[in-house]
Amino acid sequence: EDHNHSNLTRIDRMFVDSFSELGLKQFVSVPTHIKGRTLDIVLSNDDSLISDVIVDSSSNICKSDHFPIYFKVKIATKNRNQAKRKIWNFKKANWDQLNQDLLRIPWEYIIDSRDCESAWTNFKTLLFALVDKHIPKITVKSNFNAPWFDSECFDAYRKKERAHKRFKENSSLANELKRDITRKEFRNICSEKMRENLYNSDDPALITKKFWSHVKSNSKNSRLPECMHLDGVYRTQPVEKANLFNEFFFQQFSTASKYDVSIDWSNDNFFDIDFDCIKIGNLLSAINSNKAFGPDGIHGKILKNCAFSLASPLSMLFRLSYNSGYVPKDWRLANVVPIHKKGSKEGVENYRPISLTSLVMKTFERIIKDELLIRVNHLLDERQHGFLREKSCATNMVGFVDNIVVSLNDSKTLSTDVVY
Repeated sequence: EDHNHSNLTRIDRMFVDSFSELGLKQFVSVPTHIKGRTLDIVLSNDDSLISDVIVDSSSNICKSDHFPIYFKVKIATKNRNQAKRKIWNFKKANWDQLNQDLLRIPWEYIIDSRDCESAWTNFKTLLFALVDKHIPKITVKSNFNAPWFDSECFDAYRKKERAHKRFKENSSLANELKRDITRKEFRNICSEKMRENLYNSDDPALITKKFWSHVKSNSKNSRLPECMHLDGVYRTQPVEKANLFNEFFFQQFSTASKYDVSIDWSNDNFFDIDFDCIKIGNLLSAINSNKAFGPDGIHGKILKNCAFSLASPLSMLFRLSYNSGYVPKDWRLANVVPIHKKGSKEGVENYRPISLTSLVMKTFERIIKDELLIRVNHLLDERQHGFLREKSCATNMVGFVDNIVVSLNDSKTLSTDVVY
């Protein structure tokens, strides 16, 4: 209703009065409806932001009983710069030369004579120096680029665009043929790259990580909303949102247990472990190179393609850590990623943490686990399904459901008790 009229109802006046109470100015002073009422408004808390307000009562731009309103907004906006990061371009890696250089390093003098933390630091320093030497880096600018659209696709795209431009300037038969050929080449190379990206033999998962990368590149959506909140506290800056997640995830952990147990392992030869280079090389070769790496920055592709060149120094590091009882700091850290599980994406409490730990540490843990199971396997009940190879919640449920079905079929002689 036109707030300039004197026949406003009480509710109408409360609505109009709320403008001044909130510090807002109404810029439309003429009717915006064919019946002479002001039903469309433009509000602002700053007089200098809005100018040239025009209600066009003669316009036929749309079929409506409301008139279009034109106005200018004086505000300076800045485009958010996309974060740039450098990554290794593994497609152009010189794996043969990298492996040769790694094999030439006298690791026994670098690792065996040092404490565990220093040995690990020196190992990383030498490894990254050689990796930077033999694997070039590229700059990634956008989070939404298709993961398969690489430099080859871009070169083919530029050739297609140049051929199209020449054809527009001179539509000769030769230029038309060149345009059609470059179009076909661009489509073919894009299709090939997309297939290679989606059907990756290195990732055994049914739905691979690269598939989700492809979905993300087409969705144009950020994984985290612009504004997030926890317990009534709202944050928009990345660091502030990270602190909210850190606060919430910390609350989910219980107090660390303290055990006052005296253990003497100085003469316990039963638990000696042989960190065999061949076994370590085989484990590294079987790594899913598409898995995210941890805080140490060692990519799975480096470990996989240099498996047997790195097996010897890692064997020394594992032995040094095991015998000294000290675990390097990088192996104890994790990159924590929030994964949405339910409810609104704006609520921090609707996320669960996923820890991305060092792939080197996972290999070390795998060896320890295998050796531990060898020594205690005879003590485990056959009904134990957790943390055992080829056993899981699914195998546990199969046995449970089978017992239930048998009891239902023969309820007179068999019964199944459930403790929940």
